[in-house]
Amino acid sequence: MKVVSTWLCSVLVLCVGCGDFGSFTITEESGEVVIESQTSGLLDVLPTDNLLPPLVFDIDLQQRLEEQNATGAKGVYLEGLELEITPSQEPDGDSDDFDFIQKVDVYVESSKEGSSLARVKIAWLEDVPADQKEVAFTVDEAVDLKPYVEEGVTLTTEGSGSFPEDDTSFIAVTTLRIDVL
Repeated sequence: MKVVSTWLCSVLVLCVGCGDFGSFTITEESGEVVIESQTSGLLDVLPTDNLLPPLVFDIDLQQRLEEQNATGAKGVYLEGLELEITPSQEPDGDSDDFDFIQKVDVYVESSKEGSSLARVKIAWLEDVPADQKEVAFTVDEAVDLKPYVEEGVTLTTEGSGSFPEDDTSFIAVTTLRIDVL
C-alpha cells in the first residue's frame, strides 16, 4: 500500500507540474496623448462620443519571453489599464484632471491591415470621480490578447464626455499577464 501511495503522489506531482509553467506581468505605456480644448462657444457644452484617439502599443512579445527565459506564450491577458495626466500641457498655475470624461469603453483591435481579428471590448470606465489625475478601468481579464499582440495592438474607445477646459495630456498604462508554455 505504501508503494502505491508513493507512486500516486509522484504521478500527481508530475501532472500538476506539467500543466502551466507560470506567468509573469509586464507594464507598457502608450505615447503621450493630447486632448485639445474646444473654445468655440456652443461646442464647449455639447457632449462628444469619442474624446480619446486610438492608443497604439508596440509590444515585442518574443523579447519579453526571452527576458524571462521562456520559450513561448500560451496567452496574454489585460490585468490593468490606467490613464495618467502628464505635465506637458500644464503651464504654471494649471492643473488638469479627467473631469471631462463621463464614460469610456475600450476595445482591442489589430493594427494589421486586413486582419480577421474581431474588435473586442476589454475595459470600461464609468462615473469618474472629480479632480482625478489618474483613473483605473475595470478590465475583462478573460480576453486572450495574444493574437492581437502578435499582429500589433491598437486600443480604441467609445464614450461620452465634453472637451476639457484647456489642452490636457495623458498616457495610458497597461499591465499584462503573460502565461508561458
